[in-house]
Amino acid sequence: MNMQHNISVDTYSTARQLRPVVIAVVAAKLAVFALLMTTINFQAPLPAAVEVA
Repeated sequence: MNMQHNISVDTYSTARQLRPVVIAVVAAKLAVFALLMTTINFQAPLPAAVEVA
């Protein structure tokens, strides 16, 4: 039983240590996505073609 407790404590402490890394990675992905979205040129909708007689 003591071994099981040690494993669960180790897993919990590892998860706590990795949390800032995970948050940083997610934030970086969001920042890159936002940067890419701002560099896309959204083309204005083209007006309907006017026929010239």
